[in-house]
Amino acid sequence: MMPTTQSLSNEPRPLRDWILVVDDEPAINNMITSSLTSAQLEVVTTVNATEAMNALEAHAIEPIIVLTDVLMPGMDGLTLARKLIGRLKRSKVVIMSGHLSDVSWWPADLRELVFLAKPFRMSEVSSLIDVARAGFNRQD
Repeated sequence: MMPTTQSLSNEPRPLRDWILVVDDEPAINNMITSSLTSAQLEVVTTVNATEAMNALEAHAIEPIIVLTDVLMPGMDGLTLARKLIGRLKRSKVVIMSGHLSDVSWWPADLRELVFLAKPFRMSEVSSLIDVARAGFNRQD
């Protein structure tokens, strides 16, 4: 399955603010996409780590924020987060989960990440995006 808001090609996407959502639950992807349509940014939803990495390759700039679920088929969200941290220079990575409420057992290198417990309010997501957008510096 391909990302839902874009078609992948060999050409990088134009420079436009965007966020990446990685969650195998269509309801979560749909809720975030429909709630953020007026936020003047592109929302790219993917259902697994492979699609997420493909979406990153298809864009000329990093996403402002990556929201990733922990439990997904294939690579889990914590492993994906670790890969993203090593690759992305400016993007904020946020971990989402409906099964975990305590990050104290996470590996030490991931404890600094923001955790978003499901169910969440879209106002929480919007606030995270606002903070990430304010800190997102297009200058290297």
